[in-house]
Amino acid sequence: MTYQQAVEYLMSFVDRERVPGQKYQEEHYDLQGFRQFLAELGSPQNSFKSILVAGTKGKGSTAVMIESVLRQQRLKTGLYTSPHLVSFCERIKIDGKSILERDLAQRLEWLKPFLEKSRQAGQHRSVFEILTAMAFLYFQEVGVEWAVLEVGVGGRLDCTNVVNPRAAVITNISLDHTDILGDSIAGIAAEKAGIIRQDALVITAPQPAEALKVILKKCQDSLARLFQVGRDVGFRITDQTPHSVTIDLAGTFGSMTNLEVGLAGDFQAENAATAFAALRSLQYRNLILSDNVIRDGFRSVNWPGRMQQISKDPVIIIDGAHNGHSAKRLMQSLENTYPGAGRVAVLGISANKDIAGIVDSLAPGCRAVVITRARHSRAASPEIIREQVARHGVAAIITENLGEALEKARQLVAVNDLIVVTGSLFLAGEALELFGEKV
Repeated sequence: MTYQQAVEYLMSFVDRERVPGQKYQEEHYDLQGFRQFLAELGSPQNSFKSILVAGTKGKGSTAVMIESVLRQQRLKTGLYTSPHLVSFCERIKIDGKSILERDLAQRLEWLKPFLEKSRQAGQHRSVFEILTAMAFLYFQEVGVEWAVLEVGVGGRLDCTNVVNPRAAVITNISLDHTDILGDSIAGIAAEKAGIIRQDALVITAPQPAEALKVILKKCQDSLARLFQVGRDVGFRITDQTPHSVTIDLAGTFGSMTNLEVGLAGDFQAENAATAFAALRSLQYRNLILSDNVIRDGFRSVNWPGRMQQISKDPVIIIDGAHNGHSAKRLMQSLENTYPGAGRVAVLGISANKDIAGIVDSLAPGCRAVVITRARHSRAASPEIIREQVARHGVAAIITENLGEALEKARQLVAVNDLIVVTGSLFLAGEALELFGEKV
């Protein structure tokens, strides 16, 4: 089986990332069925220690920061994230390196008889379940000691939730995937809190009051030990560059000054504080990490498509912000990192996202918006996006593809302006591919 054949076979299964909207219920997200499927494979999820990261915003960044530090400790690490920007291989990493195409194809070929048996029995596995099973099997095969797993959607019924995590991390919660999880913060928080176990270590980023109330109740009911960023760990930004942010930390786990995080954007400070709390909490699981290991891990972290500058003349930034709150934080970070620079946005959004909320956060801070669509079945019609941009009185230009959109944006920027490509991780991935950036 070649890699291309593997992708074609994989896409013969249900892909909820391309066909969203199934309500977050047991009939659609069969966690027990997936657990039984893994049992046929020898329950590989029990072969390594794990940290599970849920949340609406920043969970990927937080996960890669945690993994980067564990790797600096000379532990054999696995990292499982989603979605990918360019290749499925990005989702499964060993010691910071993506699985090779041939290795992914070989593992899927090995898994195929089990998948066909399951399909014939009327138990249809999803693409995400298959990738998750492959990640667990690969982690077991290569001897991963610690795996950091990013939850796909929600938490309670997500197939990553079959592990017994040493720590459960919940990043900031806001409205997203409302077609699946519902439209209340408390309801979404209840699904995210589904990753909390009895007597667990739980780390949470700053949360809206209604989300925190749900998390606190779940921790009390589970006798879990909760560490809150903002209460137990405080942080402040001391420096920012186009490629990093530096913070001071203080609280329950002591203090650390001038911690350089190798990702741009002031929003990464909160993610770093959350990752720091999670890493320090592992002392209660007999894993002690030195200050130097933590510093080296944060400094060397790499996570493409998140406020990533890929060009200097003009400055072009790629960011996968795909909800209103993330878009607002992106604009604030651009203002702080590139003060006084005008902005032209290249914007493409998925149809199931809060288009009005994203546009409301982006458009007022831009001199023009060039609208396009990603090569993805979920991409929203540019006309729908233009209607929302028009409400702000900002110039809006529709283009057929990303290449054309970038060319138009280059024509529109003035001296010292920047171009920001955003609105979707799918669009961010296309942009990185177009610029030949390694992902």
